[in-house]
Amino acid sequence: MSTARVGRRLPRALTDSPQDTAAVACVAVVVATYLSVLYDVTAVVGTSTTLVAVVAGALALAGVLRALPGKYAFALAVALLVAGLAAYLLSVPRAYYAALSPGRVLKDTVALLTGYSVLRMPAAGTWAVAVAPAPTFLAAYFTARREYARAAGLAAAALGFFVLTGDASTTVTLVGVLAAAGAVAFETLALHDASTRQVQVVAAVLAVMVVASATVTAVPGGRSPLVPAEATTTAGSLVNADSYVGVGGELRLDPQVHFVAESDQPTYYRGAVYDRFTGNGWTQTADVGTERGTPPPTGDRITQRITVERRLDIAPAAAVPQTIRGLDAELTEGGLLQGTSTLYPGDSYEVVSRAPPDDTDVLARETGVVPETIRDRYLQVPESTSGDVVDLADRITADAETPYRQAEAIEAWLEANKEYSLDAPNTQGDLVNEFVLRGEVGYCTYYASAMTVMLRSQDVPARFVVGFTEGQRVSEDEYVVRGVDSHAWVEVYVPDRGWVTFDPTPASERTSAEESRVEQARSEGVSGVDAAGSENGTWTPPQTTTPQTSTDSADTEDGNNQTAPRDRESYFGTSQGVESPENATVPANLGDGAGGDAGGDGSTPDLPPLTTLAVWGVLVVGAAAALRYTGITDRAYRALWLRWLPDGDPAAEVEAAFERVEYVLGQRYRERRSGETVREYVADVAPGDAAERAAVLRERARYAGSASDEDAAEAKRLARSLAGEYSRLPSLRR
Repeated sequence: MSTARVGRRLPRALTDSPQDTAAVACVAVVVATYLSVLYDVTAVVGTSTTLVAVVAGALALAGVLRALPGKYAFALAVALLVAGLAAYLLSVPRAYYAALSPGRVLKDTVALLTGYSVLRMPAAGTWAVAVAPAPTFLAAYFTARREYARAAGLAAAALGFFVLTGDASTTVTLVGVLAAAGAVAFETLALHDASTRQVQVVAAVLAVMVVASATVTAVPGGRSPLVPAEATTTAGSLVNADSYVGVGGELRLDPQVHFVAESDQPTYYRGAVYDRFTGNGWTQTADVGTERGTPPPTGDRITQRITVERRLDIAPAAAVPQTIRGLDAELTEGGLLQGTSTLYPGDSYEVVSRAPPDDTDVLARETGVVPETIRDRYLQVPESTSGDVVDLADRITADAETPYRQAEAIEAWLEANKEYSLDAPNTQGDLVNEFVLRGEVGYCTYYASAMTVMLRSQDVPARFVVGFTEGQRVSEDEYVVRGVDSHAWVEVYVPDRGWVTFDPTPASERTSAEESRVEQARSEGVSGVDAAGSENGTWTPPQTTTPQTSTDSADTEDGNNQTAPRDRESYFGTSQGVESPENATVPANLGDGAGGDAGGDGSTPDLPPLTTLAVWGVLVVGAAAALRYTGITDRAYRALWLRWLPDGDPAAEVEAAFERVEYVLGQRYRERRSGETVREYVADVAPGDAAERAAVLRERARYAGSASDEDAAEAKRLARSLAGEYSRLPSLRR
């Protein structure tokens, strides 16, 4: 057994050799990739400080126990993982813990490994903190023992888990794979005592891998990892069966008919409820809608028959469903439809719902206690939420004394201060921060996300809802609903009354944009735009004694039956000065000039994500290594140094000029030996008059103490002349 191999089994301090340094750096990057996923999870639910402390403790423990035999270190890591998972199980809701069984564990494990995001888990932050120490401890332990391949392998396995759950982005995965490959390569170089030039070759190869992955992709339309992904929504509908919905960016909606509804009154059709905001999207955690303690709805009874015209992965229905026929679906205790099967054209089902309470006077007085299960789930805001957003919400709701009045105030402020547009700008950071503090335009997901987060910052439970607006009315009790009618709004929990619907998106602008898109599709001959006679125009009820003052499709037929969110614009007025109900007066310009990290005019550029910067870092380091390996950087530096001569004291100028002359002579003939004088050196190599004159000037400046400006100018001229001759004779350069 070689001495090198024996030595590597001993826990020694890390050296400063380039191989070890590069290997340690690569392992650190792999560890950082999976920790970045866990950090993102904890940043959403507010436990990132705990995660950082736990990771620091695991690293310190690895440093202290690096002399521990491997089998004991592995056993300790397993113990850390088991203890962490036990703590997690004790933190999840009692209903989940009571239902725990081997079958449930197996089912959840398979779900995680097939794309079930960690963010959907109950107590996701606790889970992230629980699983972080074990792989981090082992990776640091093996790194301290110079077993870089093992360390990188363990860290890569942890990253692979998050690739399977779908939580690791393409860029994070690429960074981790490159770093793991680098750790193995640099460990091999360290074992064979490789030279610095070989280390440079490996770094250059990693850079080539980055370039290749950025320019060649097997996925049509795949984005380069060198450029951060844009938050652009291009789906034909906001409503789908996914547990995650992204928000932000340009939105292009589908004008084709999705379903036709027979309903005894116009309503919004709820599709899905989301409870956890990540900063740029909403996640639906497990068992959402099963919270106990929610009061039953007390509004009107609504009967609807839905006939599907295009494939649907959800079952839209008016809130709050009570019974359903013709569809295999689970109705949760909280009144949500879950587990619905895919619906195809021609499928039909009937839903009977009870509308949420709609007595404004009663709702506005409620100040009761919110159940703990509701508070635990619907008050979460990500750590990225700006303090300026919270301060603004404080000021908007300062005169609102109840949750309902607070919701009215924030809804009114958003309508008065933001403009509706489907061409909203992309955001790289937290969407709510950008929209509330700096943005001017947005569409429904912007409005609904902002209102939900602002209410939660005021300790008012709220949730993000997607579904469809009532669509085009084609008869007294029939509605045609298209993809353009997909929408997002807010449900606010009112104590002792339950969930109440609010829609902060300006109704008239939204309706105008939807109608324009449908008319464009008709003119272009797009198929499936009309059904049930919708091409003949919108049906309107016969004029009564009190004529309708608004034809906006968001208005309800009966002002007392607010089964759809109210048209807040007509309720509060269309001017920038918002006329709010009692105790909800909100100045239209409240929040202008917000300080802190608001950015004022928004001129401060946003930095790319850390993962993108990491990829660029690998590319830059690899490119630098390649340049060093080929000698390009040295030649470029020498070429610049030979021709650039500093100004200053004449004696110093003469000395600097002769340094260039001596370098040229060393490349053309030989270098001056140690102890050899300049006079002896010049006499031996016989370089010619120009070099001999430069040597004389240098000798006189150094030993006679006399150097004039003319001497300095002559020395510079001679140095540049010799450097020019040298550059024209490449065969003499080494």
